[in-house]
Amino acid sequence: MVQNATYLFGRPKRDFHHFQSRWNTIAQMVFIYLANMKENKLNVYHSVILQDPQRWLVRSERCLDIKDWSVENTIVEGDIKYIFDDQSALETQIYPDIVYKNNSKKEIVLMVIRTIGKTVRGRTKEGCDNIDRAIGLMEKIREKGWKCDIYYLMSYGHEDEGYLCTEGNIDETKRHQDWKRLERVNANIILWEELFSLIKESKVISYIDADLQQFTLMPEWVL
Repeated sequence: MVQNATYLFGRPKRDFHHFQSRWNTIAQMVFIYLANMKENKLNVYHSVILQDPQRWLVRSERCLDIKDWSVENTIVEGDIKYIFDDQSALETQIYPDIVYKNNSKKEIVLMVIRTIGKTVRGRTKEGCDNIDRAIGLMEKIREKGWKCDIYYLMSYGHEDEGYLCTEGNIDETKRHQDWKRLERVNANIILWEELFSLIKESKVISYIDADLQQFTLMPEWVL
């Protein structure tokens, strides 16, 4: 049975699954692999919440061009404070999972990656909003004369706080909270399911999951 990517992230079981860092590294590997393919532009989506019929994603007119991405210009979990060697450290409270930096084009892409067990916004009880922090970081980079955009790599089946409540007792007031927050800022979203679909017949899958094709389900309403 084909399922969305969230089911893959929860393997082998919910309380014993791969750490986020593994998926961050896999994402970099997939981006670089696809950068060398003929089709090296990725679809971008935006969150738009509709209740009847229920849906929460629409395809954007823009794409993410990754043809120049390589091992030399993408960093996984790097210290973004020191991205400009010859300038003072950037003040930031958020650290993107992947950073692409093209010196010749003066272009930077910040990639925030989510799998399971962590919201996009951050912990509400701590009073922080990582989306605002990411936007603030982007603006600081732009102020230095660089082009900069943020992308969120997520599964369309991303679990928000509503799904993380006690099993069988979903808090409907919290459902789609991450999607709603992403909608308010018109965030750029890349889908794990689409990445997996693009590599499902490649040799790359042997480094990820032998049954990768099972986790490529895309809802009909975003195709």
